[in-house]
Amino acid sequence: MTDFKLVQAPATTYLYVTRTCSMDPQDISSHMGTAFQQVWAFMQANSIQPAGGALSVYYDYSPDKMTFRAGFIIAPQDASRAQGEVKADATPAAEVIYFQHKGSYASLRDDYGLMMAHIAKLGREIGAPTWEVYLNDPDQVTEAELLTDVYSALK
Repeated sequence: MTDFKLVQAPATTYLYVTRTCSMDPQDISSHMGTAFQQVWAFMQANSIQPAGGALSVYYDYSPDKMTFRAGFIIAPQDASRAQGEVKADATPAAEVIYFQHKGSYASLRDDYGLMMAHIAKLGREIGAPTWEVYLNDPDQVTEAELLTDVYSALK
């Protein structure tokens, strides 16, 4: 069972590129993969070290398309080094609902549904953004072992 917690999240600085795609899991995976590759190549070319994992940040919600930011957590002092398509921002220091998902990225949707039901029971509403931090690499662990920390800002 997924354990939902209301916590105060700190601001987290990250580099990213923005992508828009359909809600098809294969389309999402493809766009996310190329986005991570682009930001990682930029970081390597500019000698920027990650200060945490890969992440995706979502501000817009639509039933037929998804727009997201994909990139990597960095030290705040490296934010000014962003250029071109690679931008810098920070997740907000805010009250969030948090949970850790274990398993495939495709099954994250199930936990999001449970989260929305939990929030409704609390009489609260989701704000923006929502972000996911990927704690391990799908090329190095099985799908069942994937760990994702999920944060959704609250109104």
